[in-house]
Amino acid sequence: MIEVNENREHRRVNSRGEERVEIWAVGGGKGGTGKTFVICQLATYLASIGKRVILIDNDFGGANVHSFFGIKKTAKTISQFFEEKESLENLVIETGIENLSIIPGNTRSVSPANIKYGHKLKLFRHIKALDADYILLDLGGGTSTDTIDSFLLADRLIVVAIPEITSIENLYQFIKSAYFRKLKDVFVKHGLKERTRDIWEKRKKLGIQNIVELLEYVKVNFPDARESLQNELNNFSFHVILNKVRNLREVHEGFSVKSICIKYIGVDAIYVGYVEYDFQFWRNLSLLQTAPT
Repeated sequence: MIEVNENREHRRVNSRGEERVEIWAVGGGKGGTGKTFVICQLATYLASIGKRVILIDNDFGGANVHSFFGIKKTAKTISQFFEEKESLENLVIETGIENLSIIPGNTRSVSPANIKYGHKLKLFRHIKALDADYILLDLGGGTSTDTIDSFLLADRLIVVAIPEITSIENLYQFIKSAYFRKLKDVFVKHGLKERTRDIWEKRKKLGIQNIVELLEYVKVNFPDARESLQNELNNFSFHVILNKVRNLREVHEGFSVKSICIKYIGVDAIYVGYVEYDFQFWRNLSLLQTAPT
């Protein structure tokens, strides 16, 4: 299961020994898998055990976190952080659930294409500075650079899929994209970017078939970097949740994702569980979203 720090004494600290917020992100392949549903449930649970939670709607193409809490309209949205230079803490609104607040998204004015790299880094700094025990990020579908970078900001990387072949394939592509982005950052950090690029381009000649073999080759041929690479990647893992599961066969799809990730990209995908399909829930949510204001 996904680990939760039960005591304040065990909160994460930075290099100066100062307490810092723990960030969880929920991502995946394309939309429609129930990422927002899952992250809202996680946020509600954390709040129920006394954790101060801020849930940020980072899905600029389909913001709907507010709908899950029965909030129809709000004057505050994350777009104001970019467009009006409003501080992120001033955009937090209450949900009516004790300990749980949200920063709503806005689909009408902000798109990933409009967010400059410097603005993105500023957003990340402000997210880390928010006063909470947990910050949860609801991300859009797909593998855009902004989505992947936001995902990798988190301490807990959670991915959601439904037990259908196209969704599982999209999930694998998302995990692979995130892992490759992480590797790129690690290689840059240790001065190996150009060398690993050359190795990958010559992979057929060198007999390298996948990223697992590339990493082994780098570790063998660059022993000075071996320990650092190992330390950087040892604790890098994904938590996999299957949503809308209808039977036992579909339950086992999560183990397939784990096996594929280990075999082909060498990353640990932890299958933490599944959510059974509940027709009545989705019917009720649809009625809530279409009800007149």
